[in-house]
Amino acid sequence: MTEKIILPEGITYNNNNSNPIDLEFIEEVINDTKCIKCDLHLQAVLVTNGSRHNGIIKTKANGSILWENALPKDRTRSIKLLNENLIIKLDNHQERHKDD
Repeated sequence: MTEKIILPEGITYNNNNSNPIDLEFIEEVINDTKCIKCDLHLQAVLVTNGSRHNGIIKTKANGSILWENALPKDRTRSIKLLNENLIIKLDNHQERHKDD
C-alpha cells in the first residue's frame, strides 16, 4: 500500500547537495597589546561575516583563544566592546603581577 510520492520539478527528497558553500570571513586585528612586566602579547581580532561581527581575543605567541563572542552589527560598537574586553583581560593579567 505504499505509494510513490511525486515531487514537483526541481524538488528532491533526501538528496545531498555536493556543492560547498564558500563564506567570506574578514579578520582584522583591532588592537595589539603587550604586558609591560612579561612577554604576554594579546591581540583583539574582529571577524566579519557579511554584516555580522565576532570578536576574538587571543595570544600572539601560540594563537590560543582567551575570549570569543558575537558582537553587535554596528561596527563602532563592536570595536568598542572588543577593546573593553581586551583591557579587562590585560588588567586581570597585570593584577597577578602585583606582588612581583
